[in-house]
Amino acid sequence: MAVICRKAMYYVFVINNKLLASMGTKTLERVLQYIFPFKLPPGLSDPVVKKSFAEWDQPSRQIQISAMLFLTAWLYAIFSVIDKSWVPDDIESLMRKLHLWVVIPLLLAISYLAYKKSFYSLTMRCLAVYPLISMSCHAYIASQFEGSTPLLTEGYLGVLWIFIVSGMTFGYAIVSASVVSAILLVSGFYFIGERDAYLLHVFWIFCSFSFGIMGALIFDLSRKEIFWNQRKLQALAVTDPLTGIYNRNKFDQILSQEIKRDIRYDESFGLLIIDIDHFKNINDSFGHNVGDQVICKTAELLAQSIRENDTLVRWGGEEFVVIALGVNEESLDLLANKLRLTIERAYFPLVDNITVSVGATLFRKDDSQNALLARADRALYAAKEKGRNLSVTVSE
Repeated sequence: MAVICRKAMYYVFVINNKLLASMGTKTLERVLQYIFPFKLPPGLSDPVVKKSFAEWDQPSRQIQISAMLFLTAWLYAIFSVIDKSWVPDDIESLMRKLHLWVVIPLLLAISYLAYKKSFYSLTMRCLAVYPLISMSCHAYIASQFEGSTPLLTEGYLGVLWIFIVSGMTFGYAIVSASVVSAILLVSGFYFIGERDAYLLHVFWIFCSFSFGIMGALIFDLSRKEIFWNQRKLQALAVTDPLTGIYNRNKFDQILSQEIKRDIRYDESFGLLIIDIDHFKNINDSFGHNVGDQVICKTAELLAQSIRENDTLVRWGGEEFVVIALGVNEESLDLLANKLRLTIERAYFPLVDNITVSVGATLFRKDDSQNALLARADRALYAAKEKGRNLSVTVSE
């Protein structure tokens, strides 16, 4: 039995990594969702969203892992000093040594690693392997004497601990718990003499695994649902409901960032304010629904025409703002004219054609947000005063 346990402790690292490589969390979740009536939020299949969820989920998992492993270490320490009259002295000494010199140090080491963000991936792998080592020690101790029935509870709790308490992600938890269950089943076959007792042992392992996997699945889906709802609320807070582009809340965030970036790295940027000419006439002649369609089509055309690193914002009503990065006065003027011509040449259903006026200006080191906006607004006013369907760039 000792040879079996030592081999188990040696191979669990290899088994765990191979299983994780061949069975990703996505595959496991698909299988379980086929069996159970649970559904993931629809957008979480996108790789970018999944990465965002992992980044959102990591800090709370680090806290959970660190706290729960520290607590588990203390509980093992208490268990080590409890008098066990039902255990032979030599086995009790062996148990105490394994707990004090193997199990508890591993728990404390992983608990410490969990505090370090850079070690998160290593922490998760170590956490997945720890129960295999712990349960191998448990199986070895139980195999050394008759009457080890009170120890069996530790194995059942161990399976639940993996799923519910440890803080492992769902994929790691199911693989780790599967290997632990196999260790408990194989070792129990050797040291549980009675057939009926072994069958009951198998039943309790099945119960622990079933409760654990259901609890972990519900917990995992709950976290993803919370993340998805927060993401939707954040999107609503920074997105214009009519056009789907950014609103003024997001504009304030981005403009503040770009001002700091310009001051620190001397990376110039410019601001364009774009206004649909005679928009009130469109509403009066064709109705507000057509006016909304014109605004949406204008936003779509502008979004397609700006550069990838530029930001388009609906400022309000028929006005839009573009934050243009890495420009000088000449390239800013070219961009303003390009956007103006794009709208002028486009066809708008019912309305036929529309025009826009554009005011543009570069950021200066002594500018505040209000000063920058005021200067761009003066440029827009000048474009309208000169007859509309023009772009004007000012530097003063």
